[in-house]
Amino acid sequence: MALGVGLGNQLLNAQVINALSNGADPTGQKDNSEILNRVIDSLSLNGGGTILIPTGKYLLNNAVILKSNIHLKGEGFENSHLFRDPKKGNWEKTKAQGLITTDPARNNENIMVSNLSVDADYQKDEENAKGGICLRNCKSSTIKDVRTIHTWHGVAFYDFKGEISNNLIDNVHSIKAQAFTTKNNSGRPRGILTTDPGSKVINSKSTKAGTGFYAYGRNITFENCKAEFWFTDNGYYLIVDNLTVKNCEALGGTSPEKGFGSGFAIGYKKGALIENNLAENCDNYGFRIHVPQSDTRLINNRAVGCGNGFGIENASHPFPEVCSNIYMKGNVALNSGIHGFLFRQMVDSEIIKNRAINGNQRMLTLSTRGAFALKDYLADNTFIDNYCEDNQSKKTQLYGFYDFSVNDIKSSSKKGINNTIIHRSKSGKDVF
Repeated sequence: MALGVGLGNQLLNAQVINALSNGADPTGQKDNSEILNRVIDSLSLNGGGTILIPTGKYLLNNAVILKSNIHLKGEGFENSHLFRDPKKGNWEKTKAQGLITTDPARNNENIMVSNLSVDADYQKDEENAKGGICLRNCKSSTIKDVRTIHTWHGVAFYDFKGEISNNLIDNVHSIKAQAFTTKNNSGRPRGILTTDPGSKVINSKSTKAGTGFYAYGRNITFENCKAEFWFTDNGYYLIVDNLTVKNCEALGGTSPEKGFGSGFAIGYKKGALIENNLAENCDNYGFRIHVPQSDTRLINNRAVGCGNGFGIENASHPFPEVCSNIYMKGNVALNSGIHGFLFRQMVDSEIIKNRAINGNQRMLTLSTRGAFALKDYLADNTFIDNYCEDNQSKKTQLYGFYDFSVNDIKSSSKKGINNTIIHRSKSGKDVF
């Protein structure tokens, strides 16, 4: 039933269509995708509007294709459930990449999905999977107050063709983004994903995904988000120019032994602010900076029970590629498996007033020496007022600040050059 008329955003707020009034079935027995797509097409022809999904269970045998100025609105993700039955429908044949999605050939704008849940019912590592809510080539669009479960990607914005999308993901919980589109697909399942420039993800959570959060592009922000218990990659894997990550958490496992991957992997781009975040029980790094990431600030972050608390990872980018203009201040690495802080392939950077406490919990070989460890290809960096301590009754961190150029790196080309080091550990030997 149409409750009003108007144009553009006015109509989006004024015209409300109750899905039940158009034949939708809330019992979970009959397909609703055809009915919802007819309502979307009708509203689109008249400028847009809201489709209300009342409390109930709504079977989808095909994708719901949203269009500009359409708001798909439930009565809460505990009440309004859209789901796929793996034994029914067109899911093996459709090219749509999500149960709720858009046509990427169109320029879509002012779309909103809110207050509902989506269950795609894909098992872990299953192939030919679909996402939960995947909105493609959109701008000024929002996914808010939703929950997805058993998907490829849980919630995603991608394929935007313009400069600034202004898309928003807010208060989303993706659970078990765990299936694949094809075998060994690089598009591994991600709980929450955005590649649209100028997009923002806030107040959201990813649980038991392949990768918790993934972003690629430019001018992307994450705030007040949490990744937990991912299983193939990292809590956050972010490859973004002008990236902001604030007040976020990455919990790899219930203990350091049960964690996986890195909490925050920041790589290959320029201009990041990583501030007031927590990585806990991550097997690899708490915060991993991929060469040649540059112009990046890490401020007041904590890594607890991670393999390496903070570190530079060269991966597939060997020297002469380097990270430059890295600024680290006020970060804490506690109970690290190996190093609290590990540096390599870094130039013109400033590392000040960071703390490494009770490192080398794995009690490995001498190659793990150093709560702060300086390895190869380091030049013109400053290390001042950093703090190393082992306050355990049985010490594990025998070395505080250790420069491998002194005794271990034999090649003159790899040794550190013109690094300024002012340091004295509270506990542990210093070699620099």
